[in-house]
Amino acid sequence: MPRVLGVHGIAQQFKGGYQLGTAWFDALRDGLVAAGYRPLASSLAPTDLWVAFFGDLFRPKGAMAAGDPPYTAADVKAGLERELLAEFYQGAVEQNPSLGPPPGAMGPGKVAVQAMLERLLRSDTFTRVARRGFIGNLKQVTAFLTTPEVKERVLQRVHGEVTSDTQVVIGHSLGSVVVYEYLARYRPPQVELLVTLGSPLGIPNLVFDKLTPRPAGGLGTWPGTAPGWVNVADPDDFVALRKQLAPLFPAPGGAPGVEDHLVDNGDEPHAIDRYLNAQPTGAALGRVL
Repeated sequence: MPRVLGVHGIAQQFKGGYQLGTAWFDALRDGLVAAGYRPLASSLAPTDLWVAFFGDLFRPKGAMAAGDPPYTAADVKAGLERELLAEFYQGAVEQNPSLGPPPGAMGPGKVAVQAMLERLLRSDTFTRVARRGFIGNLKQVTAFLTTPEVKERVLQRVHGEVTSDTQVVIGHSLGSVVVYEYLARYRPPQVELLVTLGSPLGIPNLVFDKLTPRPAGGLGTWPGTAPGWVNVADPDDFVALRKQLAPLFPAPGGAPGVEDHLVDNGDEPHAIDRYLNAQPTGAALGRVL
């Protein structure tokens, strides 16, 4: 039974749990080695890690070979989808001012969306993502946050993979939002550590304020009974718009709160393998495993 359960992020709908687990396993062991836990890395078996897969819930029927639907800027809906796009775009420009729009490109409605999409897809975070795929990613995030039946199906997928042996839960990108809500709802007592990588949990109004349980007084609820929470972000990863989560999620009873770390993932700031093989991630896992 897996001791470590991973929960993937957006844009994984054409993969699967075994495929993702293979990629995660080697990167996770490299992180342990980087943190000085080489014997532990050598002793881990592939069965010690499993990635809970929910991407197929967002895969259009009959689209296995066709890829994402042919989304265009016109398919970015007003409201949360457009607001998330604008928030990501602003974060990208702050990291790289050259992504700022050309004069006159930020007009109303569709034109503004088109300009933001074109600029965002030049960023290091999304340079390998097709436009229609990026729009599909926005729709995944908003569906989880705003559509109860979608959220329920995703959380049930995770619930079905947690066992009595699960000590660590790792959430990447949207997966960090999923595992936060899972732990807060089900409160599995055997989970000792939550690890969030490239997490959008701290994005105000659009993600943080839409969490369940709903934050109160500007503070979020601690996720269940897990005594440890390590959050890792790259300064250039604008999906992790709020790098420090400790001020937002105080631990109960004065216990140690979120342990925030910054890492340098190079030219792929949001990549899961670079987050997993980073020293702070390996150190967090090594202390528990």
